[in-house]
Amino acid sequence: MGTVQRITPREVCSSPNVLTSRQQQILVGTLLGDGCLAKHGRFHRLHVKHKLAQKGLAEFKREAFAEYVTMPLHQFDQRLGDRLFPCVQFATRTSPAFSTWNDRFYRDRRKVVPEDVAALLTPLSIAVWYMDDGGADYAGLNFQTHNFALWEVEQLVAALAERFGVRAGTRANKGRWIIYVPASDVGLLRSIVESHVLPELRYKLVPRRERTP
Repeated sequence: MGTVQRITPREVCSSPNVLTSRQQQILVGTLLGDGCLAKHGRFHRLHVKHKLAQKGLAEFKREAFAEYVTMPLHQFDQRLGDRLFPCVQFATRTSPAFSTWNDRFYRDRRKVVPEDVAALLTPLSIAVWYMDDGGADYAGLNFQTHNFALWEVEQLVAALAERFGVRAGTRANKGRWIIYVPASDVGLLRSIVESHVLPELRYKLVPRRERTP
């Protein structure tokens, strides 16, 4: 008799073993941003957490992966030092669909930039990534890529140029490296992602010098 593998509660409910194209694009953007995959039982699940001010983004992602989610959006206070920060989060059920992507985005339990990231970038995936980690500077825009090594950030810069002609660069920030999109290319980036960015987060696409008082 073969070995009987344990099945966790999140594996009991059936769900597709392959993500749709739209789900794949949203997952790519989420993993380049704040999301993470974690093994639970035999397979992996997606964990999404955002500050309460970005509840709409969390709801957008939860709806995108609705076939894999049973838990409601959970609101809680996260303590950092002496301060409390209101957050929302959810986790999917475990699925081979997420394990496949874990193999592409993780090495030795560290999130990495896949070698074929240029092929994974689409307007939707970049928009989700930007909603997670994007921000406006005085004249340009940036992606907060602090969790990646310099060579990985350079790989992302090259991918943006190769796929969409966005001429970005790297910039030192808080001891790590971020992607900076100069004023000359803000319009191009905005034209690529704006239709996919949630209305309440489109302010991120406007450099501070362009904002009305």
